[in-house]
Amino acid sequence: LNVIAVLVEVSEHTFSDEIKVLERLAQKIRAEIKDMLGVTCQVKLVEPRSIQRSEGKAQRVIDRRKG
Repeated sequence: LNVIAVLVEVSEHTFSDEIKVLERLAQKIRAEIKDMLGVTCQVKLVEPRSIQRSEGKAQRVIDRRKG
């Protein structure tokens, strides 16, 4: 079974200590992706500036399937 995981870096303005707020945001993003692309994915919200910035050409897909 293939799984798509989307890491979303939340801005400082949006980031909240309230889990319910973050869960609703992740659910909304997941629903938007499903509506637009027709695929279900896992959405993980991460802290501001926690995703490594790329230098040069962006790496858009990381294939972590085994085998």
